[in-house]
Amino acid sequence: MKKNIGIIVLTVGLIISLFYNFQLKGYKEFQERDYNLKLNHGFQIGIKESINNLDVIIKTLKDESPKEQVIQSLAELLVSLKVGEEAFTFLNTDFQEDGQASSYLIYNTFRDFYVYAKVELMGDIASNRLSLDPDSRNQLANDIGILKKDLEYIDSQFNEEVLKDQSPKWIEDKWKELVTELLNQHPDFKLYERMKMKYNL
Repeated sequence: MKKNIGIIVLTVGLIISLFYNFQLKGYKEFQERDYNLKLNHGFQIGIKESINNLDVIIKTLKDESPKEQVIQSLAELLVSLKVGEEAFTFLNTDFQEDGQASSYLIYNTFRDFYVYAKVELMGDIASNRLSLDPDSRNQLANDIGILKKDLEYIDSQFNEEVLKDQSPKWIEDKWKELVTELLNQHPDFKLYERMKMKYNL
């Protein structure tokens, strides 16, 4: 009788253990999928969509499109940059769970690009502080071209195949390495001057 009770208790314990392990495994898989979704969301929209939007802005400037059209294309850029910032802000908890990693520099890079586009480009164009004469259009197209080229370079280093095997710490370190490299390549670009001082890079 005691032997049968012992077997029943062990069996029930085993079933409970298997159940919780299965539930935990499912939760871990969900967390990993959720992390990968946020990561891909940040890179796909934050970077790839921003590249497309920057391309449209450059085209509107070079085609001498009206001010309203330039502002509209900048507004679309703001959306994609904000998505990138928010995705990596939400990812900060996931990064911190992996030791000492942080997404701070990543989401702040998006934020700096966002503020630059909103205040120094869209705001100044809308208020006529920034003229859209041919010389100004060429200068703007050149500055925006720097952002586009640099985001394309970052994008090339963070494709989906590479990301799936990398830890948050690797992503953080790689981002810092790339941003440092890009800021140093364009020392006269006002936005990058400020970023370099802000992050001490």
